[in-house]
Amino acid sequence: MLYMKTLTTFFFALFFFTSCNSQNASVKNLNVTDFDKGISKADVQLIDVRTPEEFKEKHISGAKNININASNFEAEINALDKSKPTYIYCLAGGRSKKAADFAANKGFKEVYNLEFGINSWMSENKAVVSGNGEKVQTNAIGMTFDDYLNHLKASPKLVLVDFNAVWCGPCKTLKPIVNKVVKKNSDKVELFEIDVDKNATVAGTMNVRSIPLLILYKQGKEVWRSLGLVDEETIATKVSEFAK
Repeated sequence: MLYMKTLTTFFFALFFFTSCNSQNASVKNLNVTDFDKGISKADVQLIDVRTPEEFKEKHISGAKNININASNFEAEINALDKSKPTYIYCLAGGRSKKAADFAANKGFKEVYNLEFGINSWMSENKAVVSGNGEKVQTNAIGMTFDDYLNHLKASPKLVLVDFNAVWCGPCKTLKPIVNKVVKKNSDKVELFEIDVDKNATVAGTMNVRSIPLLILYKQGKEVWRSLGLVDEETIATKVSEFAK
C-alpha cells in the first residue's frame, strides 16, 4: 500500500510538473519587470495564448490572441516572424510555457515566457485592457476579498477552497478527487470553488500564481494548502485532522 501511494504521488507530481513547467532550455522565463521591459522594445511579438473570451475580458495592450486550445494554433504560431523576439503569456503560466516550448522547437530565435502569467502582471498593478481597448480596473473583478473572507468565517465547517480555471487540465483531473472527498466528509467540510478568471480580485489578493491550488480553512483561518495535483487520501487525512 505504501508503495502504491508513493507511486501514485510520483505520477501526480510528474503530471503537474510536465503540464506547468517549460521543458525547453532555450525558453527564457521572465518576471513581470523583465517581461515589461522586453515588450516595451520595438519590433517584438506579444502573444496571449488564452481563449478569445479571456482575451476579450482583459489582456496586455498590444497582444495578439492565439488560442493554444484552438485547432489552428500551430498554423498561427508558424505564421509569425521567427526572427523577432516573441513574448508569450497566459493566465497563470501553464499554457504559455507549453506554447513557448512549441515556438522554440519550431525555430523561433528568441522566446520569452511570463512567469505566473497575467495574474502576476496584475498583482504588480500593471495595466490591462478589454477587447475594445479600454483600461480594465483589475482591483474589482469578481467577488470582493471581503466577500471571500466572510464566506470562510460564516461556515461552521471546514472550508476547502479550490482555485481553478476551466482551461486548466490538472484542475479537471483534481476536481472529481476533491468532490469525492467532500461528499464523503460532508459533515466536516464544504467546498468553495474559485474560478481565477472570474475572480481576479480574490486571486490577486491571495497571490494565486499557479493552479490548481487547494486551501483548507478552519474558522476562517488557513490550516493547510496544496499546489498542484494531490491524491484523495492526503486530502481526506487533512480534513479529518483539522476537523477535530
